[in-house]
Amino acid sequence: MTKDTLDNWDKVIELVSRGQRDFNAFCATIDLLGMRSLIKSDSFEACSRLDDLQQGFGEALFFFPSEKDYRVCFAGDSLFIVKELSPEYNWIDYWPSFAGHIFAMASFLHDLDTNIGNPGLRVIISYGQLFQLREPDSWKDKLISPYTENWVVLTGASEALMKCTEAEVLGKGRGFFGGYCWHEEPDREYKYLGTPLLKIPNEFCQQPNLYPTFYQEIRRKATEKAELGKEDT
Repeated sequence: MTKDTLDNWDKVIELVSRGQRDFNAFCATIDLLGMRSLIKSDSFEACSRLDDLQQGFGEALFFFPSEKDYRVCFAGDSLFIVKELSPEYNWIDYWPSFAGHIFAMASFLHDLDTNIGNPGLRVIISYGQLFQLREPDSWKDKLISPYTENWVVLTGASEALMKCTEAEVLGKGRGFFGGYCWHEEPDREYKYLGTPLLKIPNEFCQQPNLYPTFYQEIRRKATEKAELGKEDT
């Protein structure tokens, strides 16, 4: 069997695998507070904050390394982080690590932003069914790649992404205040606990095995609650 045949066979197996049902995904959104008014009043400073968010997220990885399978997209004044889970994985086993990791990175970014007089961030972390894209890289085909080199596929139509974006839109009017990490309760869908963004001590950096412990801490230190109704999503 030639190498080309093996490569094609691997693609067939991947295609069949991604066509299965019962995929799940985690999603987190990290958005800058006060950007709408800042864009109107000081566009230069708004651009600086956006640059800081993009660059700061990358720098945060030195302190809190991520898994390689995250899909990340920077859009407008927000970052979207998605982790897809295939059917053979029980999503609830991976939730503490993901949520703890996002909290750590977001707290790092929040600390940088507030230390220079900005209002900081809001973080929303959700889970849900993933309506899988079977061929997310199909647009990389050689015939069309000259026209699609800047295209990116974040995820399929994930329930988690939908929850995060709806919570952002509803904002503080529904209790999703800024300066908090809002994490969906794994056993109570659409219900969120809010934990103030607190910087993780330096001695706990670069230890991914501690992410589940971070999650237990943020649950313990939650001071607020908010809820999405099914009609919101």
